[in-house]
Amino acid sequence: MKSFLTLFFVFFSVLPTLYGQNQNLENLKTSDKKRLRFGYYLGLNAVGAKMEYLPTSSSQPFRLAIKPKPSFDVGLLADVRINEFLNIRFHPGVAFVEREIIFPFSEESFSKPLRERAVKSNYVRFPLGIKLNARRIQNARPFLMVSMSRNINITSEETNLNDNQQGTFRMKRNMYAWEFAIGTDIYLPYFKLTPSVHGIFALNNEIVPDNNPNSDFTRYIASMKSRGVFLRFTFE
Repeated sequence: MKSFLTLFFVFFSVLPTLYGQNQNLENLKTSDKKRLRFGYYLGLNAVGAKMEYLPTSSSQPFRLAIKPKPSFDVGLLADVRINEFLNIRFHPGVAFVEREIIFPFSEESFSKPLRERAVKSNYVRFPLGIKLNARRIQNARPFLMVSMSRNINITSEETNLNDNQQGTFRMKRNMYAWEFAIGTDIYLPYFKLTPSVHGIFALNNEIVPDNNPNSDFTRYIASMKSRGVFLRFTFE
């Protein structure tokens, strides 16, 4: 995830300079005055999880290793202008998320397919945000955005009768989250390009415990809440 963030910040710092302040002409002068605008976005993501655990009966704590895998997301955009510095933004989409989850078990206790899992989650996302704009400088305009979202995990396996004993890692279908984003609107001659980075923070516990309350896989897990970084390119 560190290399993922480094790549973004290098791009983020260079692109506005190339297309913004070095240009003499202001592109799309009336674009931001429109009451309603539409667009779409493409992006990459790396999503892990914040884990909380219960105490174990031994001195050895129970901990999962969760490794985010680079994945992608796509979506649409509807933007309503409130005033020069404030917009309401609805940006629904689909995020394809993959995580590698490793349980702290020995080879003698469980086979590799039960100890190490590739868990894929496909979220249908419905974020609604408030976008705070800075003043436009030539062809660049930085912004901050805070959103709340409902995310439906259509591959959650929540209602599956099989659990981790059969190799099925179950998560809840609904995930609610708040999101924070920082980016820059770049005004090109024919459209507006917006690179941005988004942090997503789940509010509810997503894990579904195993059927057996004393399961070795889930009995020491108090909660699992997704945490992720999204690198997004929006076209308006």
